[in-house]
Amino acid sequence: MRLKIVCQLTNEIMPLDYRSKILMIMKKGLSKTHPDIFKYLYEANKQKDFTFSVYFKNARFTNKEIIVSGKELIINFSTGNVRLAIPFYNAFTSLKWQKIKMSDQSHLQIQKVDVLPEKEIVGSSVVLRTLSPIVCRDHNQETYKDWFYDYTDDEFESLLKRNIYSKLKNRYGDFLSEDMGKMSIKPIDMKKTVVLHYDLYVACSIGLLEIEAPKYMLDHIVSDGLGSLTGIGFGMLEQA
Repeated sequence: MRLKIVCQLTNEIMPLDYRSKILMIMKKGLSKTHPDIFKYLYEANKQKDFTFSVYFKNARFTNKEIIVSGKELIINFSTGNVRLAIPFYNAFTSLKWQKIKMSDQSHLQIQKVDVLPEKEIVGSSVVLRTLSPIVCRDHNQETYKDWFYDYTDDEFESLLKRNIYSKLKNRYGDFLSEDMGKMSIKPIDMKKTVVLHYDLYVACSIGLLEIEAPKYMLDHIVSDGLGSLTGIGFGMLEQA
């Protein structure tokens, strides 16, 4: 399921770390409409089978803030998890027309929530465009330290594959390892960017890439995002 959430700001100023604000909106709606889903997702370290991106209309990015001269933004949300689809739709809809604080200067109002048609993936190869940056992260479970890579690094493809495997292994079992060998991730027209995430600047990749894989893996990538931190607004893709 894909959602398009049209929002209006009361002021032109939006914080650079806007993803944390959108996440706050999602949590606020879920805790109100589906407290069981909220508890499942956020009171334990659960896998987040969804992703989102934000489009700012007529925006200018500075070192300190985003100036949205049109005062309009669109939240794009996607999930392939049927258990989450209706709860997230209800969560966004329940907050329509409420003034939600984004900063001391601005509040946000959700004006419209639309369900979008989804384009069927045909074949075993698809060209995808990033709607939000791809985070390629190597996380050390013992030290809790992170290393971030972009599309120019040798580790880029292998780490993305490892991330996909960890998300799908419980769902698809032993044959997933064999299917991972059929997968390739090829950057076509990409560039590196650096994004503020809470208090950390993270190296990311944006642009076009081609992915070849069995269809169920492609469906997962397009529905739930690619890479790390998809549940907080990274790695959302659409067919180019």
